[in-house]
Amino acid sequence: MVRDIKHLVADLEDAILLGKSSSASEIQFSLQHRSPFWTGTFNRSWKVQKGSRVAATIPRGEFSGPKIPKKGEIIMTTLSEALYVGNQTDYAAFVINQKRSLADGMKYEDLFPDSKTTPIPNQPDWYDVYLKTALEGDLDEGFSQVGFSVRKSYG
Repeated sequence: MVRDIKHLVADLEDAILLGKSSSASEIQFSLQHRSPFWTGTFNRSWKVQKGSRVAATIPRGEFSGPKIPKKGEIIMTTLSEALYVGNQTDYAAFVINQKRSLADGMKYEDLFPDSKTTPIPNQPDWYDVYLKTALEGDLDEGFSQVGFSVRKSYG
């Protein structure tokens, strides 16, 4: 079906916003699979939210969400509105190997100063590894799900 070119900008905006929302859902789903799972609370507490950062307020063991990872809802935004993917557990910063707060300067890797062995996952920097190796693929997958073709022409 032929469409007048006057709709091009609006159509592109709609497609990009749908790709953005689909990618956020894909990232949330992927992080459920990649994040630590020994308590069950952390990996089930990933959330997509618009407008403000996800608040880290759920204590360990108090999550009542699904038992298996599932994709979150597609949340539509505007081009200027932020869309956040974050973890709701109160110890989320610690699990991604960041300082939990300025008062509590301990990081995940500090629990094991004499060895490289840590609980599953066996690397305290798992989140940095995700950001460097898998995030781009999750973005590509999200945009592909709404009809974009991924072509890489950069070095």
